[in-house]
Amino acid sequence: MQATDTGFLKNRSEMMTSKDGSTAYYRSPTPVDPHQVRSISVEWAMPIDAGVPENERARLISTLKTAISREAEALPRSAGGHPVVIQAVITRVESVNPALNVLTSVFLTVPLDRGGAAVEIQVLDAQTLQPLASMAHAYFVPITEFKARFSALAAAELALNAAAVELAKLLSEKS
Repeated sequence: MQATDTGFLKNRSEMMTSKDGSTAYYRSPTPVDPHQVRSISVEWAMPIDAGVPENERARLISTLKTAISREAEALPRSAGGHPVVIQAVITRVESVNPALNVLTSVFLTVPLDRGGAAVEIQVLDAQTLQPLASMAHAYFVPITEFKARFSALAAAELALNAAAVELAKLLSEKS
C-alpha cells in the first residue's frame, strides 16, 4: 500500500520517502518532548460513502488516538523538548471480507483478503504550529497476522497501531 498525499501535511515537499513507498517522513532537528503533548486530534479523511459505518469510523479514530497517546507516553522525557500538538487523519481503510477468507482458507489453506490502513500525521510545535515531524504511513497487515483475516476491521486496527509505533520511532530520533 502506498502512502497517501491528501494535502493535509504542511511540509510534504520536505519529506523523505521509504524505498517501498509505504512511508514518507520528516523530522526537524528541534527537540520534542513527547510527555508535553498538548492535544491529539484524529479525523476521518475518507469519503463518507466509502462503506465504513459511523460506529466503525469512531472506533478506528479512537484506536489511532489511543495508540498515539500510548506510544508517546512510553517514550522517555526530553529535557528542553518543545511541547507539541499532534494532528492525524485516517486517509484509507481496507477492511477484509471474513467470509471470503474462510472460504479461501478452506480451499487454499491461506486467507487471501488482506486489510490495512493509511494515515497522515503531523507533530506541530504547540506555540508556533510549525511542523517538527510529519509522517504519511500506509500498511497492509502481513499474512502472518492470521487472526486479523477473520474480522472486518481487525487488520485496519493493527495498521493504525503500527502507524503509532512508527510515529514514536520518528519522535525518538534526534534529527
